[in-house]
Amino acid sequence: MKNKYIILAVIIFSFSCETEDVAPINPNDPVDPTEILGCTDPNAVNYNSDANTDDGCCQYNNLLLNEVLYDPSNSGLDGDANGDGEYVHNDDEFVELVNVSNSNLDISGYEFYDNANLMSGMPNHIVPPGTVLPPMKAYVVFGGGNPTGDFGGAIVHTASASVLNLNNSSDTLTIKNDIGETIIVFDVEALSNNPNESYSRIPDICGDFVQHNSTSLGLFSPGTKSNGDPF
Repeated sequence: MKNKYIILAVIIFSFSCETEDVAPINPNDPVDPTEILGCTDPNAVNYNSDANTDDGCCQYNNLLLNEVLYDPSNSGLDGDANGDGEYVHNDDEFVELVNVSNSNLDISGYEFYDNANLMSGMPNHIVPPGTVLPPMKAYVVFGGGNPTGDFGGAIVHTASASVLNLNNSSDTLTIKNDIGETIIVFDVEALSNNPNESYSRIPDICGDFVQHNSTSLGLFSPGTKSNGDPF
């Protein structure tokens, strides 16, 4: 009888001590609450003096090309990138730039060209006077139409020459600053597989250009990060 009570006590004690599985804590790899990610290179335009861990995303030019739509989808309104309620191929093309520096950037007078207009010296678009882009804000230029939406708070214009005219192949986007220096060249030829969606850096700012929907992010995201969040 005494042995029965001992066995019963052991069983009760065993059940009372059961706990859920918990991942072991490695004392050699604790979470550092003081870690601040950012660019730690003082020579970069996005240098973060508060950062103590480099995020691998230092930038050395103020203006970055982050997304390009040169082949909007022609399936219903899937290609209505400018949000005006209709699909018009030339109107829904767009270029998205981001000021990756820590300072305001005046992009007044910057010029956008496709190949044909670069050869003729006639810009497809000239950024209007007084266009100042705050740090980590986007600038979007559509080919035309009536852009409708907040586009993540981006500065939004339509092409001053009424068209960006970025062909699906054998074309190049060239952007010059206000003193005629070429600052961005984007070769469409290397990506000319008629994607029916934009090409975007994924992850934004730091990544390579890939088709926007390659990770189920939709067909485009003018003015915002690829997941729709504001910059």
